[in-house]
Amino acid sequence: MYLKKVEISGFKSFANKTTLEFLPAGNFNVDSEARGITAIVGPNGSGKSNTSDAIKWAMGEQSMKTLRGKKAEDIIFAGSGTKARLSSAQVSLHFDNADKRIPLEFTEVIITRKLYRSGESEYLINGNRSRLLDVMDLLAKAGVGKESYCVINQGMSDSLLNSTPADRRSVLEDAAGVKQYQIKKDRAVKKLDSTRENMQRTSGLIREIEPHLKMLKRQAEKAQQGKVVAEELKEKQTKLFSFLWHQFQSEREKFSQEKESLGAGMMNMQREVDKMTDELNQESGKAQDSGAEQELERKKTQIRQQLNDVERELIISEGRIVVEKEKLANQKVIEIIPVDLKYVQAKLSNIRMAQERLILRVEEAENMDDLQDIKESARAIQQQLFDLYEESGKGEVSIKKDNSKEVGEINKKIEELENKKKGFQLKETQLRDELEKIEKEITAENQRIRQLRERFFQLERESRVRQEQLNTLKDQFNDAKIKLARVEVREEDLTNEIRSELKCEVAALKFDGEEINREMLEREISRLKLQMEQIGGIDPMIVEEYSETNARFDFLTQELKDLADALVSLEAIIKEMDQRIKVEFEEAFEKINKEFTKYFRIIFGGGNAHLIKLKIKNRKAKVAEDGTEIDEQEDENQESEDEKRDEIGVEIFACPPGKKIANLSMLSGGERSLTSLALLFAIISHNPPPFAILDEVEAALDEANSRRFSKILQELSGTTQFIAITHNRETMRQASLLYGVTMGDDGISKLLSVKLDQVGQGGKIIGK
Repeated sequence: MYLKKVEISGFKSFANKTTLEFLPAGNFNVDSEARGITAIVGPNGSGKSNTSDAIKWAMGEQSMKTLRGKKAEDIIFAGSGTKARLSSAQVSLHFDNADKRIPLEFTEVIITRKLYRSGESEYLINGNRSRLLDVMDLLAKAGVGKESYCVINQGMSDSLLNSTPADRRSVLEDAAGVKQYQIKKDRAVKKLDSTRENMQRTSGLIREIEPHLKMLKRQAEKAQQGKVVAEELKEKQTKLFSFLWHQFQSEREKFSQEKESLGAGMMNMQREVDKMTDELNQESGKAQDSGAEQELERKKTQIRQQLNDVERELIISEGRIVVEKEKLANQKVIEIIPVDLKYVQAKLSNIRMAQERLILRVEEAENMDDLQDIKESARAIQQQLFDLYEESGKGEVSIKKDNSKEVGEINKKIEELENKKKGFQLKETQLRDELEKIEKEITAENQRIRQLRERFFQLERESRVRQEQLNTLKDQFNDAKIKLARVEVREEDLTNEIRSELKCEVAALKFDGEEINREMLEREISRLKLQMEQIGGIDPMIVEEYSETNARFDFLTQELKDLADALVSLEAIIKEMDQRIKVEFEEAFEKINKEFTKYFRIIFGGGNAHLIKLKIKNRKAKVAEDGTEIDEQEDENQESEDEKRDEIGVEIFACPPGKKIANLSMLSGGERSLTSLALLFAIISHNPPPFAILDEVEAALDEANSRRFSKILQELSGTTQFIAITHNRETMRQASLLYGVTMGDDGISKLLSVKLDQVGQGGKIIGK
């Protein structure tokens, strides 16, 4: 496995899509001593360190401080004078997975991280959306990750010396390849703490439910006793209510028949009264002044008014005829028009239009006949020009006016008025005939009204007798109606009582025909009700609540048992992981210690250095997070648990040749850098990571130490792919592939690349 290439787009100064392809470990030319080393060089501020930041970010780095920023959007290209800011950043790491070191069935694994300026982000594994947890798991199993020392800058190498013994142990654990076990252990510890919290909550719930469950049990037993009494009471109430309902139904049927009989007689009498009343009303309307006489008088008045209107219209029509005849006599035959500018312009406009038509005809002429027509048209235009010339000299023109249209309209109007006049004369004759007819009808109407009034008074006397008979029947019907209503009220009360006591509808009751002693049955019902009151008013849902609470209690008890089993299982997992970590750490510690001594002596040309294991006491506070004191027994158990999880720290002893150094703080800056590099090389030599990115880690070294550093780097490059961001010439000499990073006025980092085994004499690049 090795890092094939990195694709960067929109990350910090890499605004444009940039691809860096790397050499695998051991990929070297026969004539070259460099093995799998890629160097990235460039002036300060060109953005070369942004490549290592991009790789760390893509591997899941969450700390903006580590990425030299304050907030997430700081890593997105912020824009420059010539290029607008971008809305997202994306980095893709391409891993060669031919050896299946990453546990996926792909020969190439691509891990991509995207961030949008809105704050949304996503991780992709081979184009599929994934979680950060999935990315970290895969990288941990492959021996790399954001927390491992596969991406190292100058500050990180120095921090190895400044870190605590526990942090140094964590670095050695990563080198030992136990990171995946550590992750499993950390997750098991978190689950263990969560399980303990769940057990406490479950125990609290059981303690809370237990007394309530006992009380519910007592009430449920009492409710069961009341159920027997309630069933007996319901049986007797059903018998009584069925009998009463049957009795009420019989009375209701009797009174209903009586009511229907009286109602039928009343309806017959009512029809007779209504019939006589209708006849009386008809005669009353006839006997009274029906308004016919007034209507005739009104019509008479209207006809007189219409007659006056017709006479007036007749006079108006005659006057209009006279006016139209005068208009006919005053019609003119000749009209004189002045020859002014407007007249000349109008004539010239007509002549111009004729000329345009003539030109068109000339262009479209095809034979001599067409030319003859065109000649005639040209003479006509010439005549129009001559006429206009003559008229302009006179100043005015006399035009014979064709007023036949106006004369025709006037004659037509006179004819219409004559016809209208004849119509009015005819209507006048008709109205005078109608007026005479209406006067005769008024006389006949007065005589008819006197005869009808005599008939009306006779019918009125007969109607009064029938009404008295109807009132008697109504009184009898109302009495029967009241009796039926009383039965219906009693039925309604009984229905409500049945719903209240039996919780059912009346239709559900069946009367068996057995006669009962109502008084004795009611006394028995009262006795049973008294027993129910003595038992007490228990919620009928109490049994169901007891059953549900008991089921919940059993569930929580089983849950507590399952949690206890899970606790034992998790402790076993933690113990197993601790054992694996301990065994592999011990083995790795011994080997790394030897390698550390070896590389320290190589770098310093002598001296002595080794690693020392320290036991770190794990002390827990006596107060819980919520501020409550922890029980002593609980605290003792916790302490015994902490003792099982021994924590071992790692201390560093380093003494350059010719010096006596008691602790690391006495080393100079250069010595500290060399010591941290020696430890770094020891870790890499023990468990070579697939790749390592070194960001100016040798910046503090002099020329002699730089050569030693380059020599060691060359040795380790056979198993580890190195990507060095550097200013150091010695490191550049060891590189097979060199990337140059530049930045122009636009603030965007750009790449130049060359394989050094293709550089010939004089610095010229030669092909393979």
